[in-house]
Amino acid sequence: MTGINLVLTALFLLVSILTVSLVSKANRWKALLAVSFIFYYLLIGSKIWLVLLLSGITFLSGKFIHTKRFSFWLPLVLLLIPFTIFKFTADGHHFENFRIQSLDSFDAENWQSIFQILGLSYFTFNSISYLMDVKRKYLPPEKNFFFLLLYLIYFPAIFSGPLHRAKYLFEQFKNIEVSNDSITRGSRLILWAMFKNIIIAQRLFVLIVQLQQSEISGPYYLLIGVLFFIYLYCNFSSFIDFFQGVSQMLNIRLKNNFGNRVYLSSSRQEFWKSWHITLNEWFRDYFFFVISRYDKKRKYTDIFLLITFLMIALWHEVSMAILLWGTLNGFWIVIEKKIPFKKWPQNGIRKFTGTIYHLAVSSILAVVFISPNLKGLFDKLFNHAAQLPRNFIGDYFVKIMILLVCLAIMDFHYAKAKNNRFDDYIGSKPKVARWFIYFKLTILILVFGMSAGVENYYIQF
Repeated sequence: MTGINLVLTALFLLVSILTVSLVSKANRWKALLAVSFIFYYLLIGSKIWLVLLLSGITFLSGKFIHTKRFSFWLPLVLLLIPFTIFKFTADGHHFENFRIQSLDSFDAENWQSIFQILGLSYFTFNSISYLMDVKRKYLPPEKNFFFLLLYLIYFPAIFSGPLHRAKYLFEQFKNIEVSNDSITRGSRLILWAMFKNIIIAQRLFVLIVQLQQSEISGPYYLLIGVLFFIYLYCNFSSFIDFFQGVSQMLNIRLKNNFGNRVYLSSSRQEFWKSWHITLNEWFRDYFFFVISRYDKKRKYTDIFLLITFLMIALWHEVSMAILLWGTLNGFWIVIEKKIPFKKWPQNGIRKFTGTIYHLAVSSILAVVFISPNLKGLFDKLFNHAAQLPRNFIGDYFVKIMILLVCLAIMDFHYAKAKNNRFDDYIGSKPKVARWFIYFKLTILILVFGMSAGVENYYIQF
């Protein structure tokens, strides 16, 4: 797994915040750009030249598109070439063996390594959304290349998103401020992220690996899917929380990327409204709406939905398993749209049965998502007798109990927070209640935390 060392990250953040806070307000964005550039350089090394080249293409293209001197399609193709090569040459969506290679080791047999860049997907999508917004006159082209570069490589967002429109961040970059309140609010999110990641997500990951290496088979194999579904939420959302907290320390509010209790969705439509929200909004605004405008009579909406989910799948990885995953998601949404859920009575029983239904089908899609090959998955599910690992309860009892308690704590706070972000929710509580939560989470992390770093499964995409 790929992670960030908390000690080194804390030192980097301390230096970064001091650097930004010590300069004048007019120059804070410049200090933040320097910090972001150093952060990205530490991630990808000399490959930073490609990022700068693509940034230059984006900057110049914005000016030309605004004056209508050439088509939007030329820069789109130029931006998508490295991204496409990256997706077709990636080692797979299991990130354990990923290594960043230096350009110093470039050779003819390994030329694809140039494009194996962390954060390239988010960089490319932000570049495209900027150019689309300029083309649509949603915002004027940025006159300062370095200000645009800050948007493209802003370090709390480049690592794992969320995706933002340029206009949203441009306005905040001009009002950077480090204060006691911003530090407090950011620290709450970082603490919450560490709780979800170090205790819950990493413990789930270990349990999934152990189950995969066991004799589990038949319908019991879908237990891995349920665990992975919850693991992916806790892992990915915790990383978003972590860097939302980092950004909040600078008084920059990144968008939410997950609904608080998305794991309890009672339908697939409800799920996709609260899962990886900014990516889904990107595909909605810059892909689905673009192609659907040619369907004035709305005859092919379902087909366009399927195509959109296939594109989302290809964003993850080019493989048969992921393409099947995207196709199943698309069909699931299309089928649900034909069922009048809104006319059904909204009561506890319907919500409970809907949640069970969604978890059950999600577990099937989850095992498809993580399976190296579909044949092996088919054999596990259908060609072996149903079997749980021997002494399953005895061997995993302690891990399961810790997980259940911590998941209950997480869900309790999300239920209380409702639609509020965690730092807003904590900030609304009395001082004694706030400090009790801080103390509780800190003790749990110190006692049950499984590493000194925050690991991120989703960074590979």
